[in-house]
Amino acid sequence: MTAAADSRATRAPAGVLQTLAGIALDLRYEQLPADVVRYAKRLVLDTLGCAYGAMNSEVSVALRRFADEAGGAPQATLLGTGRKTSAALATLVNGGLLRYLDCNDYYFGRDPAHPSGNLAVALALAESERRSGKDLIAALVAAYEIHLRLADHAGEPSLWRRGWHHGTNAQFSGAALAARLAGLDNVRAAHALAIAGSHQNTLAHLQSGAISMIKATAEAWVAKAAVEATLLARLGMTGPLSLMESPGGWAETVAGAVDVSALTLPLNGRYRLLETSIKPYPVVATALAPVRAAIALHREGLPAAGTVERVVVRLPSFALRTPSAHPDRRYPAGMESAQHSFYYCTAVALLDGACGEAQFQPRKLADPALRDLLGKIELHEDGDLDRNWPQAAGGGVELHLRDGAVRRHLCPYPPGHPQLPMSDRELADKFLGYAMPVLGRSRALALHDAVLQLDAYDDLAHFTPLLSPA
Repeated sequence: MTAAADSRATRAPAGVLQTLAGIALDLRYEQLPADVVRYAKRLVLDTLGCAYGAMNSEVSVALRRFADEAGGAPQATLLGTGRKTSAALATLVNGGLLRYLDCNDYYFGRDPAHPSGNLAVALALAESERRSGKDLIAALVAAYEIHLRLADHAGEPSLWRRGWHHGTNAQFSGAALAARLAGLDNVRAAHALAIAGSHQNTLAHLQSGAISMIKATAEAWVAKAAVEATLLARLGMTGPLSLMESPGGWAETVAGAVDVSALTLPLNGRYRLLETSIKPYPVVATALAPVRAAIALHREGLPAAGTVERVVVRLPSFALRTPSAHPDRRYPAGMESAQHSFYYCTAVALLDGACGEAQFQPRKLADPALRDLLGKIELHEDGDLDRNWPQAAGGGVELHLRDGAVRRHLCPYPPGHPQLPMSDRELADKFLGYAMPVLGRSRALALHDAVLQLDAYDDLAHFTPLLSPA
């Protein structure tokens, strides 16, 4: 780039993307309330655990082989292996791992979101740029804020209903996060957002029908491109800074409409990171409450299978308009589709009194008793649950017996919601259950403790060796 071109870029008028970049760049760790820092560490711990749980998956194997074959400067660590690759490829691989189980955190606004996808960017850039734990935490809080503001204020009526996957929003949060950790100024950071937002709009169709493996990369692919956009911007590449607000720009063509004033408000003490929920079960978020209700009914003692006439799953109306409620999900053929089936998740939790990795194995999918129960599942809209939507995705289960008796359990808040949070012990058990088979017991315990002391690290390059077996 010539000096004249660089000067013109620097003088570009401030707009939406520069304002979003400013939110990310201006946030300071020292200003964060203690509960925000603590919750950020909980989210890091939970997200890492989810990634280790995916280490032996076909998705993990394919992504790691791709990174090995593509090659790259040894900038950032691949989780669970200790190998290093470029920051961009590490973001793709680690981002696919943390998303694969569908057990990472979530948020509901106008669109849903899995904001923990931003952690893949944070880990890669914090390591490659030799940033501190405090830098990582502050950048992650900022990324959550931008990501979840977009979930709240972008899309008419929503990105999903316009045919776009909600991971599309991560292009902006990921670029803002990467720009902060890469040391970009406001204008260069805005160019990173503009470059990312020009290319990474993802179709919702990847999560429809028989879900394929690529669904695990919905956020990871976008996050990788956000890293690349940032590194290009640092080298002088420019993007359309008016991308968000111009006629024919992102707001008009992709989102349909964006509440720009709400999107760009200064931070005022509300941190959306605190409003995310942590999953105790590897299922679509809107199935968590029915799963918990089904487990409660199981623990009360199930009646004989022949006495159950039908099983009613009560859901907010939004949930019934999602692919998880589609009739083709009644008898899913694979894990991904089963995790995104209200029919299957409820039935298996009712039958087993549990909903974990074992409940999504091929033998369980073909279990005759389970398939018989699946035929009795009915999905019903519950207006009472709509009153808390989208702040809470509640749900319930009713067993209607042939003698006319009805047994029911209702969960107005799903487990893991801020109103019904997982305890420190529950969170540790989830993390260790996924991490110990990969890292070993002592290493997993050491990583657990290190995450809770993340802000004590002056250089993340001293933390990342703990992400792999000794």
